[in-house]
Amino acid sequence: MLNEPDESGVIRAVSAEIDLGIATLDAYMLPDGEKRLGIEKTGLALGYTERWFYNRTKRKSKWLKALQSKGFTGAQTEVRVIRQSGDGEFLRGSSVSKTISLRDFTKLMAYEAVVNRNFDAIVLLAAFAEVGVERVIEDAFAGRSIDFILEKIVHYSKWTYEELEQVLAENREDVRSLHPWGQELSGRIDPSL
Repeated sequence: MLNEPDESGVIRAVSAEIDLGIATLDAYMLPDGEKRLGIEKTGLALGYTERWFYNRTKRKSKWLKALQSKGFTGAQTEVRVIRQSGDGEFLRGSSVSKTISLRDFTKLMAYEAVVNRNFDAIVLLAAFAEVGVERVIEDAFAGRSIDFILEKIVHYSKWTYEELEQVLAENREDVRSLHPWGQELSGRIDPSL
């Protein structure tokens, strides 16, 4: 059955390839709908070797600690790829791949782009951001909820929505207390003061 791990505890998944021009990413969908990416091609997509991800995460390095401080888990899930024929029948034989979550992949790309100024990571972030912006705008015009974008912003800023609201309220109070004589805030400085 597709929903249960096989005898070795490996989760079964279906796969797809994402062509990036100079490299490809192996994408996997698990029975519960979760989507993950293969670690071997992750290194290639960022301009490194197939073993790059494995080599960078197998030991505690400064690089890994810094990435983990940004919320990167590095948790890997092994999946067994189920092969299908053109008519939808399952074929015998499969392969096992190690995968990471989309969130970890995004954090890895962002870290590589910002900290290491990795050009390949910058290009991938820009491409994925453009596609994401298009989706948000299409959903907004279609009347579908776009609350998911706020959840992503909150996650990536590492603040909860309530913490952000509290900080903004405190900032407004500070500005009011510092502004002379409670005058209306216009953004311009009164030269007569």
